[in-house]
Amino acid sequence: MADAPTTRLAPEPPEEPSANGTPPFEELRHLILAPEQEALERLHERVTNPETRTEDVSTVVAEAIQRRRQQGGDTALSEALAPTIETALRESVRKDPGALADALFPVMGPAIRRSILETLRSFIDSFNQIMDQSLSWQGMKWRMEALRTGRTFTEVVLLHSLVFRVEQVFLIHKKTGLPIGHVVAPAVAMQDPSLVSGMLSAIQDFVRDSFHTSQTQGINRMNVGDLDVWVEEGPYAILAVVIRGIAPRQLRDNMAETLENIHRQYSAQLDRFDGDSAPFAQVNALLSRCLEYKYKEEPKRSNNIYALGAAALLILALGGWFGYRWWQNQRWNEYVADLSEQPGYAITSFGREHGQFVIRGLRDPLAADPGALLKKHNLSALPEFHWGAYYALDDSMVQQRATQFLAPPLGTSLQVKEGVLYFSGKPPAGWLKDATKRALLVPGIRSVDPAGPLSVERQAFHQAVEKIQSTVIKFPLASAVLSEEERAKVVSLLPELKQVLNAPVELHGNTVIQVFGHSDTSGAETTNLTLSQRRADRVASELTQLGVLNKGVRAKGVATAEPLRPEDTEENRAFNRSVSFRVVAEPAN
Repeated sequence: MADAPTTRLAPEPPEEPSANGTPPFEELRHLILAPEQEALERLHERVTNPETRTEDVSTVVAEAIQRRRQQGGDTALSEALAPTIETALRESVRKDPGALADALFPVMGPAIRRSILETLRSFIDSFNQIMDQSLSWQGMKWRMEALRTGRTFTEVVLLHSLVFRVEQVFLIHKKTGLPIGHVVAPAVAMQDPSLVSGMLSAIQDFVRDSFHTSQTQGINRMNVGDLDVWVEEGPYAILAVVIRGIAPRQLRDNMAETLENIHRQYSAQLDRFDGDSAPFAQVNALLSRCLEYKYKEEPKRSNNIYALGAAALLILALGGWFGYRWWQNQRWNEYVADLSEQPGYAITSFGREHGQFVIRGLRDPLAADPGALLKKHNLSALPEFHWGAYYALDDSMVQQRATQFLAPPLGTSLQVKEGVLYFSGKPPAGWLKDATKRALLVPGIRSVDPAGPLSVERQAFHQAVEKIQSTVIKFPLASAVLSEEERAKVVSLLPELKQVLNAPVELHGNTVIQVFGHSDTSGAETTNLTLSQRRADRVASELTQLGVLNKGVRAKGVATAEPLRPEDTEENRAFNRSVSFRVVAEPAN
């Protein structure tokens, strides 16, 4: 098959460039579309640039908020702005509390003053009622009623002078039973709002379920002792007031009006209530309008001389009775004080119980009869005693106990001083040996001294020993030279040293005076030992020269082994560079 003839088109001539080098088509498109492209670019820049968009919004934001409010969007607008405003306010208070305080000052001052004035006014009204009645015949009757019933005088006056008073007002959410608002009258004990709200809601639900009533019907009045509870129900909330006395019908109208105002101002918040009472911060101001009260108007009375005379006689009688009771209590106090000083008694409490004077405490079985002191204090009534047994540690009581327990033979007596038992007389050797062992079983006896009580010689012996052992002879640093001042201290001990060494054998056996030389911790221990021995020998030699028997003195250097004081100061370190004394008894050979 023969090929078809091919027709070749002539090539298009190339476009001639324009005078500025741009093809004619592009130039035509630019002329036609350039304004629209520039407008789109400007619009895109305006939409995508945050700074430009912020500037556009700032010019219309105020008008937008105003139009939204006109369209009825207050609630949505408030919910949207509330978190931001709260955060800003909290941050402002954190940074500078003074700014908020300055802003609230004009509002807080009048509010606080008004609250204080209202409280003072209520207090003064009650106080005037009490003062008007306290000195009258009626006031005397009320005071006797207070004593008889156990109530306070203020409560009795309030019950007789008060017509009615609203003491508390509760606003309770009807659906959840949670408290929304609560106000209390001055000087009234406040109950837990949550507890009261839950109780009222539970009672209302119980009544509706029990009697199959509608949700709009329920209890509108309850009586609790001296109090009445009035209840007013609305679509979303319940208003309950606690009343003391008999309230007028106008109070019910006031409750209904108050509840209507609350529903009108807070209808949206009540409908969306979820337990947060913050949106109802101002509702207590509306509830306070229900805190009404009224007192009886007392007629003017002329002065009654008989009532004043009776009041004066009653005051004199009461004064005489209280004076007699005070005088009688003073005598009982003196008796108890005297009894507590007797050996073998420990008083823990005393006072009147059911008209009887009662004394409680501890009494040793060997103590004297407490009834013997009643005549001394001119007391005829015998008190009621409640004693617990114990062993007194007074020397006189321990001595009686030891005498009763050991039964000393004729010619032998016992004496106790500071817990030490002494024997006097000439007791048999067998009894003395047995009594010495058994005496420690007596409560209160710590030790036994068969030598007898401390005589004048024994007391002098102990005093001499105490002076010797409390004397310290000091030396200079690294020296065993005795200064004149310290030598005078050694000479002053001479009478006591001779008294101790020449004392009878029965006082302290073979008495020996031990002289200990000391040194501080500076230097080597071997050097300190030699130095301390030299100091002890120096003092012992001085005693021998003064006439003290050489066989009664023992000199020994202990260096730093037995320091007299801890070396935490330079004064204590110097105190350890010294010689001390100790009186001991050596066994006879």
